[in-house]
Amino acid sequence: MKKITFIFHGKMKRNEKLLSSIRETFNHTYEIVFLFTERMGHGVDLAREATINNSDFIIAVTGDGTLNEIVNGLMLSENKKVKLGLLPSGTGNDFAKTVQVSNDILRLKKMLDENSCREIDLGLARFTNLNGENESRYFINITDMGLGGFVAHKLYGSSKWMGATLTFQKAIVSTFLTYKHQQVKTKADDFIYEGKILSYIIANGKYFGGGIGIAPDAKPDDGFFEIVLGGEVSIWDYLLNLRKAFQCKKIEHRAMQYLRAREIEIETAHQPIDMDGEFVGYTPMQISMVPKALNFIC
Repeated sequence: MKKITFIFHGKMKRNEKLLSSIRETFNHTYEIVFLFTERMGHGVDLAREATINNSDFIIAVTGDGTLNEIVNGLMLSENKKVKLGLLPSGTGNDFAKTVQVSNDILRLKKMLDENSCREIDLGLARFTNLNGENESRYFINITDMGLGGFVAHKLYGSSKWMGATLTFQKAIVSTFLTYKHQQVKTKADDFIYEGKILSYIIANGKYFGGGIGIAPDAKPDDGFFEIVLGGEVSIWDYLLNLRKAFQCKKIEHRAMQYLRAREIEIETAHQPIDMDGEFVGYTPMQISMVPKALNFIC
């Protein structure tokens, strides 16, 4: 009998209806284990524990932030045969939109029964963490700096009781009111940029910020990042184009560029970094594509 470890965000521990539904759906055909995060970063340890205990599948019952931790735990493990799945349940579920998975438990079981999966890419970022130390960390969806980094810094440790979209949009607009376009020096495979930016986004997935389709051409299995470089874009430009961004369409603006790369270097120092919806540290930052890094259930 194959073994599934479900890793939940800690707040899901009291959701007995969800836990019962999972037990009823999987108990007769799989050995199942429930693990719950208890602190920031705990998902890394729980994912490693699940691989040591010979799980065949790990299902993240979480949002993007805890999914990032689980991904990093898997990448630190010596067991590379474990397959990762997602039952989105957090305030931010942006990667789920790219790979088109839902919180339908029966659909998840069908995918597991049919061993329906694809090899997906990851990004590997090297930067300065919150303790001032050099750190390497994988990301599955998006990492960015500029406005997004300042928004993540603003939301760090705060409640998202309004839900992901409203929380992020409120934070974006309030940050815009005081934000000064940042001077950046960056280079990638075949381009160099030096100048002021609103935002600099390195995308493996299409969506961020609670459903904003910022990177329409991003594919998590093509071996490239989509880079979205917003130069001196104003708050009015942002608001005028927000509907188009939610529709996952490219923004036509003289200061917007859409590029592709495998390797990116951001030389600017001490700018806050957003990674999969969380504030993780500061630039300078180097980012590398890790192709076909994980088997993902979808």
